[in-house]
Amino acid sequence: MPLRDDASGETLTGCQSTPGVVRVGATVLRPPAPSAPFVHELLRHLEQVGFAGAPRFRGIDPQGRERLTYINGAVPHNVGDISWTDDQLSQVAHLLRAFHDATAGTSLAGQLAVVCHNDPAPWNVVLVDNTPAALIDFDEAAPGNRLKDVSYAVWTWLNLGDARISPTEQARRIRLFCDEYGLVQRGSLIAEILARQSDIYIMRVARGDHDLAARVTDQRAWVQRHATELAI
Repeated sequence: MPLRDDASGETLTGCQSTPGVVRVGATVLRPPAPSAPFVHELLRHLEQVGFAGAPRFRGIDPQGRERLTYINGAVPHNVGDISWTDDQLSQVAHLLRAFHDATAGTSLAGQLAVVCHNDPAPWNVVLVDNTPAALIDFDEAAPGNRLKDVSYAVWTWLNLGDARISPTEQARRIRLFCDEYGLVQRGSLIAEILARQSDIYIMRVARGDHDLAARVTDQRAWVQRHATELAI
């Protein structure tokens, strides 16, 4: 993760990191997002209920940066080249379920089921001893339904669309993830994955990330072709 050390701290990077994030000792300093008030309230709540899989919010520094606790571990790079083990997928599913359960029925979730992370992909998870242990980067967090996060996590952690992995094997891994999460209603999972892929394609095009947009197009086409085989 670290690229350099300077007077302002150690610059941290991940696969899709937020610019300007630095570590100073046990503290991470990062520019606040427009959603910062909600995120700060969410992180305070997660600390209050004892959810261990998130950094703690420790206020704002004199430069206006968020102060968060540093979670000692590794954030994956080149995630498209990683084949996660069943145990790792199980741990991610448990982590996501615990996060959702910690927000269910709260004012943060409002009239919806839970607070969604909205980007629970490998590049936003800290591995401790190679085990998924904590979510980071809650800038996109917002009230939502469980399936929205689960579908996105299934897509990104299983790397759906990688032609090197058979639809049969991917269906097995999807079933494993959903079983470990405890997802009961699964009939619309594939449709939800396709919807998430469409959302990300539009976002990538808007940002000018045409190479990544093309990759998402290929992944979505693969999921569409094998939708029947992937349904669990």
